[in-house]
Amino acid sequence: MPFTDRARIHVEGGRGGDGCMSFRREPHKPRGGPDGGNGGRGGRVMLQVDPTVEDLSLFGAKAHFRARSGGNGEGANRDGRSGEDLVIPVPPDTRVFRDDVEIARLSEGDEPIQVARGGDGGTGNRAFRSSTNQAPRRTTPGQPGEATWLTLEFRLPIAVALVGLPNSGKSSLLRALTGAPASVAAYPQSTRQPELGMLVDEDGEHWLVADLPGLDDAGRPRQSSFLGQLERAGLILHCVDATDPRDAEQRMALVRGGVAEYRDPDAQELVIATGCPAVEQPDWGDLAADVADGAGDVSSVREAILRHLVPAP
Repeated sequence: MPFTDRARIHVEGGRGGDGCMSFRREPHKPRGGPDGGNGGRGGRVMLQVDPTVEDLSLFGAKAHFRARSGGNGEGANRDGRSGEDLVIPVPPDTRVFRDDVEIARLSEGDEPIQVARGGDGGTGNRAFRSSTNQAPRRTTPGQPGEATWLTLEFRLPIAVALVGLPNSGKSSLLRALTGAPASVAAYPQSTRQPELGMLVDEDGEHWLVADLPGLDDAGRPRQSSFLGQLERAGLILHCVDATDPRDAEQRMALVRGGVAEYRDPDAQELVIATGCPAVEQPDWGDLAADVADGAGDVSSVREAILRHLVPAP
């Protein structure tokens, strides 16, 4: 299923149960008093972090969620049962927006949050008995649950992000650095989904590295880009194809302009000249990597990344 980092869903709390109108019917008591119970509260809609959920793709097939209604009141003073809460699993680091305003951020270990309240139960006729009205024939219905649209956004804990124009060698570099099964080929192609890999340092610490697609040949963000995932990346590897005859500085300017609104302004950047060996590194690049087949010597790139990620002792 395609990776999804943004979803729009409609949530609705359960309706409250109706109050009951009932009178006791007992032998030798022809005028039994009111005994209609109250309706039960409608269920709530909750969001809860589930570490096994990897993204928001489950909302691609279903966008409407409603909790169960409360039970109606019954005679013999029996109140209706409360509706069961609906708990929706979301991945860690999910943000919740209502009317473009962030209302919550969910991290692993957080308690579930309520996003739609259940409706109140109605009142049975027993509650309306008084000294002046011994046989009330009044009840109230259950109330509808709260209903609202929510936008969910998910951010991966990316440490290193690879960006560049299409076919700039990002997937090949990711594969060479991390061994990730990134899609590489001997013909021009453009990655459509984020590709992820883990970089492991000498102490066994893991760093998430991502090839983030999203720019077209003119450096403009595509409509279905994943550039929002740049937000948490502290290091950006700006891949520039050294074999492309077009002016490298102009291509770099296009990419920087395209990702400017998404990246952390404090993130560091390394320009990687792809498609050429280190000995032929152009003056506009910080490093060079010839990894056209997803393999090659990337030790200098790896060392530079770890210098940025691992604080000096």
